[in-house]
Amino acid sequence: MGARTSISFKNGKEESITLFSHWGGDEFPMKAIRYAEKLMKAKKGKQFSPIDRLEPNTVMVDFIREITKNLEEVDGDLYLGKDQYDGDNSDYGHHIIKLT
Repeated sequence: MGARTSISFKNGKEESITLFSHWGGDEFPMKAIRYAEKLMKAKKGKQFSPIDRLEPNTVMVDFIREITKNLEEVDGDLYLGKDQYDGDNSDYGHHIIKLT
């Protein structure tokens, strides 16, 4: 049992690796969308660094930092895959979070 889902970030043709959540359910992609909206607003007009340019893999690393910063350790809920087919998202599917 679980509430399996996955997300990736996309900007133009570039798409990040995939983050899978075993227990995230439909709230997990919503959390990613809220994070992306806040980030895009904060980085609007900036081009200095990869996070400023909203490069998808860098955004994914920062999203992982954001959702795990208060955890003592990351247990079996989260794992990475090369794409949406590299893990189990059978309950809530895969969600591409567009950064444009």
